[in-house]
Amino acid sequence: MKPHIILAIFAASASLIWTACNKTESASPKTGPSGGGRTHQLYLVRSQAVGNVLRLPAQLHPYESVNIYPRVSGFIKTVPVDIGSHVREGDVLMEMEAPDIEQNTLAGYERYLKAAAASSASRDNYDRLVTASRTAGAVSPKDLEAAHDRFLADSALCNSERASWKALESMKDYLLVRAPFGGVITQRNIHPGALVTVGGKSDGPPLLELQQISRLRLQVKVPETFAPQLAVSQKVSFTVEALPGRIFTGVISRTADALDDKYRSESVELDVNNRDRLFMPGMYAEVLLPLEGHPNACVVPQTSVLTSTERKYVIRVHGHTANLVDVRTGNENNGMIEIFGGISPRDTILARAEEDIRPDQHIEY
Repeated sequence: MKPHIILAIFAASASLIWTACNKTESASPKTGPSGGGRTHQLYLVRSQAVGNVLRLPAQLHPYESVNIYPRVSGFIKTVPVDIGSHVREGDVLMEMEAPDIEQNTLAGYERYLKAAAASSASRDNYDRLVTASRTAGAVSPKDLEAAHDRFLADSALCNSERASWKALESMKDYLLVRAPFGGVITQRNIHPGALVTVGGKSDGPPLLELQQISRLRLQVKVPETFAPQLAVSQKVSFTVEALPGRIFTGVISRTADALDDKYRSESVELDVNNRDRLFMPGMYAEVLLPLEGHPNACVVPQTSVLTSTERKYVIRVHGHTANLVDVRTGNENNGMIEIFGGISPRDTILARAEEDIRPDQHIEY
């Protein structure tokens, strides 16, 4: 190939490379102090309460529940109830028999009679000595004092034996187990003829379990942020997973007035009327808690708040300088969110915060 042709090809290639580089450079945006030359939209913070409906998981529990264990050792004689039996307060749930208790009670009664006879004889002896002591020299003061002390000791022993006999007799009352309140039997783990003893494992299955289900407790855990917005007697709604499409109402009956250390939440309970047996203990529900919001909260768009593993913050703009301000969040609704912290009404923040913005960075808007 001729030299002048090679030079022409080389010159044309260099010209094309220079043109492509020039176009690439002109197509790239100029990076300035604002981090890429982007302009940002600002938002003027205002003070306003954000109302919302908070949805929280809940569960239905019996209003009262008791596990029945034996108070005395013995044999099961009869169990007139079974799972699903509805009982009233005072109804017999279980009857036991314990021959040793009968014998011990009888022996205690005999000991009491013996001590009562000894006490009566000591009193008669002391009374006779007192009568005789009215004759000068008939009874020595020492004998009179000894008789008085013997009378007091026998009287105390009589009272002690009587108390022991009554205690043994009261144990017979535990052979007949009665319902402490009205409800339904939900567990039965015993049958006639079985031997039950006192002092077994308390975490083992109970002989019987009784629950009051005509009224239930709907228990819900409310996070710390929203707990101050709720009050006793406040009306709320709830749905039950097993009954889709239906909304029920109730009122807050009681609050714990303390936070759980583990979950940082407050226990709230609603009393639920269940006389028609529509609900069952253990059912899952969803509580719809109406929140009026915090009157002293600052309201910003949700896009203004950035959340990392260590903090929540917004980017405040003063002049054209970015400041990262830590905040706490509250209610959310319709794309707006309550914040608390170092932000005040009339402050200017970025409407859409970005993680790559650093403190003291220049912001264009």
